[in-house]
Amino acid sequence: MKQTYYRICSNCGNQNAADANFCLKCGTTLSAADEYALIPHAADQTFPLIDLELTPDEVAQTKNFKITEDQNIPAGYRSAGLIFAESDVAPRAGAKAAWEDLFKHVYALLLAKGYAGVARVSIQPEPMQPSQLCLYGEALVVDSPSRMEARP
Repeated sequence: MKQTYYRICSNCGNQNAADANFCLKCGTTLSAADEYALIPHAADQTFPLIDLELTPDEVAQTKNFKITEDQNIPAGYRSAGLIFAESDVAPRAGAKAAWEDLFKHVYALLLAKGYAGVARVSIQPEPMQPSQLCLYGEALVVDSPSRMEARP
């Protein structure tokens, strides 16, 4: 399978050649840590979160978030209540941009509130603007060991 690699600038999000040492748009230094495989018509949750300005600890946290559409709360977690997030991109930006923007907002919410993830996820396009996505779900927090032992 052929994959195309780019170095995506952590400052401005510009896609640069895989061997670029500096961003062609803003001049930021690039390294192998900025390298991403881009596969046409597909994406995952490892895209760079450009607008969030995350610390290394926060980046590590985002990699451990539990995000599932499963209707059961995963073992070791408990509900912290309902949450909502939406994308905020131009109407013609496309599905990929809406998806990335939606998860940028989800990650910001989870980090700001100290949540460990979200379950019972439902992602729906807004009826009047299909490129706008809304996520509904139940926030997760890690269940304390004492609470887990007290369960029948």
